[in-house]
Amino acid sequence: MEQPHHVVIVGGGFGGLYAAKRLKRAPVNLTLIDRRNFHLFQPLLYQVATGALSPANIAAPLRALLKRQKKYRSAPRRGDRYRRGRATRDPERW
Repeated sequence: MEQPHHVVIVGGGFGGLYAAKRLKRAPVNLTLIDRRNFHLFQPLLYQVATGALSPANIAAPLRALLKRQKKYRSAPRRGDRYRRGRATRDPERW
């Protein structure tokens, strides 16, 4: 059987999340690379600065947003010991 293609998405912003969600049912392995492990909704950042919103209201972990992806893993930054190996969604498939 042929190996599925491996898609690498660089950036967990709106475009990266949209692409990852559109590839949910595609027969591909998916890796999402981002500097941070969360998605920040920047249009509401000023409300956090003024105290109207909590930071938790505008930031969400990427793994929580993509938890229904079956073949998804988040690639840690180089040298990031804390997240290395912990962000893998399904380690036996990689």
